[in-house]
This record gives sequence, C-alpha cells and structure tokens, in this order.
Amino acid sequence: MKKLILSITILLLAISCKKENYANPDYLIFGALQGNCSQGCRFVYYLDNLKLKEDSTVKYFSSKNLDDFKSFLADDKFTIAKDLKNKVPIALTETTKKIFIDLNASSPNLWYAEIRLNGRTYYWTFDNSKSGTPAYLKPFADEIIRISSLLR
Repeated sequence: MKKLILSITILLLAISCKKENYANPDYLIFGALQGNCSQGCRFVYYLDNLKLKEDSTVKYFSSKNLDDFKSFLADDKFTIAKDLKNKVPIALTETTKKIFIDLNASSPNLWYAEIRLNGRTYYWTFDNSKSGTPAYLKPFADEIIRISSLLR
C-alpha cells in the first residue's frame, strides 16, 4: 500500500511540474526599428514591473544605454503594456538566432525586443513575416506590434 501511495504521489508531482513556457525577465525593451507608419517608424520602450518609459530620441538602438529611457509614460499606458513582459516565450532564450527576417518579404517593418534574464541580456530583431517568424515567436511578435500601436 505504501508503494502505491508513493507511486501515485510521484506521478502527481510529475504531472503538476510542467515546463515553464514563458520567461520572467527583469525588463523588456521593445519597439520598431523602421517601417511603414504615420507617426514615426522608430520608437522604443522600456518595461519592468513598475514602470513604462520611452526613449523619445531612439538613441537606445545605437547606444544600448538604459539611461536613454527618460520619459515616464502615464499609468494608463503602463496598464496597456504591463502584461507584455510576461509573454516572452522561453524558447527565444534557448535559440542562438537573433534575427528573424525574410529578406524576400515585402514589408519594411522591423521590430525589436530585448530582455534581461538571470543576469544575461537577450535581443531579437524580427519582421513578423509568415516565412521568417517561427511559430513560437509569432504570438509574442503579434503582441509587441499590437501593444506598440496602442501606445502610439
């Protein structure tokens, strides 16, 4: 009987311990490097658990200096973006690929995402084309684009 209870307990623990699908980064930086847009094609945001900031100079893309994020955005915009940080697929941190672009795609839109996780910085550039974006990246990429348009 003890062996049966032990076996059931181990089985229940194994079933309940599912692999985490999302990273829990310290911060998320996201934005557009270029593209077709009416309100400017380059913008970049910094998001952590407490605040949403913008680098209105977009110098961050070349400097990689977090001090470039000087403009605090209003609480309503933080509310729009706050869950995005929790939607980074862990699979992105397990690939060595940094650029997800289909050079034959007609869209000039390029997006950027960066996270800090366990003391390491990860970053990616993507165009969100069907042929250039892997399935595990697509929902996150769609969400970055959606949130970005709501913030603009």
